[in-house]
Amino acid sequence: MKVVDVHASVNEDLCKGCKTCEMVCPVYAITVGKREKKFKVEINHKRCVGCWNCEQRCPEHAVEMKPCDPYIIGTDVSQFDYNEIEALCRKARFHPKQLVCYCSGSRAEELAAAILSGAKTPDALVLATGVGAGCGIECNQPILRFLESAGLSFERRKQSFQWLGRTITVWEVPSKLKEDFPVFRFEEDRQLFDRIINASVEP
Repeated sequence: MKVVDVHASVNEDLCKGCKTCEMVCPVYAITVGKREKKFKVEINHKRCVGCWNCEQRCPEHAVEMKPCDPYIIGTDVSQFDYNEIEALCRKARFHPKQLVCYCSGSRAEELAAAILSGAKTPDALVLATGVGAGCGIECNQPILRFLESAGLSFERRKQSFQWLGRTITVWEVPSKLKEDFPVFRFEEDRQLFDRIINASVEP
């Protein structure tokens, strides 16, 4: 879960219309347009998850995070069959209790539960669990791996720096690469991760 206690606000007098804020938003909550001689920035506060990405990356310092009435975003894992949750987590190569987002503290089991509840796109997973509502960097790959493992495909918005694609995992390293670079011990890494992923879940 994540506690959201700030929302983005834009000073349109400083905005130069570069659309950086729009492109880094993980939930597509920002739209930059033009009205007369000024740029108009619309923020959907029902979608804003207070991640600070727009504020941190605005080259004109036109974005400010302002306090809002705090609320929690999260998915209740107990509402779903845990066998289904475990199966999806292990298919995505995660232990159900594994932390997949350091900023929100989201665990793999919560992403699986969100998908079981109907989340079918990266932004839907962010809105359902809080995953990706922090730095927006470390957890992009787990999000994409879960969706792929659930057999879900989506169309990435062109006006976005988010969800560019999944990187390969230790299970997908080509045999030739393993042979050419044995010093990296890819196979040992894979075996270690397999043991972690398949470890039993504590009651």
